[in-house]
Amino acid sequence: MKKFQWSEQCIEHGLKQMPTVKDRRSKEDVYQQWRRAQQARWKRRWRAAAAVATVLIAVALGSHRWVAPEQEEKQKAASPAEMTPTNSASAPAEMMMTADAASKAAEQNETVAVIALPDRRGGFVVPVAVPLDDRLAPAERVAAAIDELSRTRLRDAARWFDGVTVVPEAEDGRTWAVDVPAGHRVFAASGKEQQLFLAAVTETVRQMGGRRLHFFTAGKEGLNLPAVGRLHLSKIGGQKRMYYISRTSSFPAVVLIPAPSDASTLLEALQRMTKPGGSGLEPAVPQGVEITGVKVDERHATIRLRVSVSLDTQDAARMVEAMLLTAKEFGIHDVTLAAAGRSSLGSYRLGERIAVPPGPNPEVVAAAGR
Repeated sequence: MKKFQWSEQCIEHGLKQMPTVKDRRSKEDVYQQWRRAQQARWKRRWRAAAAVATVLIAVALGSHRWVAPEQEEKQKAASPAEMTPTNSASAPAEMMMTADAASKAAEQNETVAVIALPDRRGGFVVPVAVPLDDRLAPAERVAAAIDELSRTRLRDAARWFDGVTVVPEAEDGRTWAVDVPAGHRVFAASGKEQQLFLAAVTETVRQMGGRRLHFFTAGKEGLNLPAVGRLHLSKIGGQKRMYYISRTSSFPAVVLIPAPSDASTLLEALQRMTKPGGSGLEPAVPQGVEITGVKVDERHATIRLRVSVSLDTQDAARMVEAMLLTAKEFGIHDVTLAAAGRSSLGSYRLGERIAVPPGPNPEVVAAAGR
């Protein structure tokens, strides 16, 4: 067969003969449409898997009932006074239990992305944990979490991330690239808003395990914010944080706020949390609660308390969560709490290992709804 040599003129002429495709969508719109389709597909698969699991468990329970029908008949005949009219009431209850078990099994296949949202009223950023499908790659999680937040009443705060790409540059996740589009609202924002935007991006990357930020503007290296200066590659300072309480934020819940700490030990950090954190931040450990000792054994910590006041259930739970999150800052994976004369604090039982939470303020996202 004779081989035809294509020239550039021939190729250009051939392309001109092809029909024109009109698509005014940007690459970001196309990507977001693809992401929503992927998430909807995953949700349908998990619902189907949960339904199959429910049916299989129900069948197993049903088969267990028919293992020894003769024995069941003998029991009914031996004690007619204890017979119930029907088992129809127990069957739906068992089905509900199995459905709940399947739902919990499906929920275990989740991961969390932490997004720090600017709060102009409080003058700080509020990190919130957003549950995601655990099959999302690290490079997809921040964008997916922002997309989820944009569907809630937190959408106004989440709009500061519109068009901003926040992804790890390498597999180790230590350096993250932050690419801000040229027309982003931050360039026309006030100096305070620019500082809050930078704090939100920095805390988001820190919560996701990053240690350095590499800034870009529309794909070109560098980010110029008049209130901050020219940014290129910057290191996140003050890795360890202590958690305080804010009741003055614009978010629909009392929130825990991380503040930089120069404490050298977990005990020192927890003891500092008995005092106000400045900027309207309240102590996470209230008066009447004393941190008497901390013992760290590799990734586990035992925290001993002396509690001399009656604590509200929510305040006690919030105090424990602040302690757990602060322990996580020091590399702790689980904590045992101990206090003489007490078996629990809020919903947390004492004397048992408690895993540190994957992120702070998950109730903020739940309260924001859709």
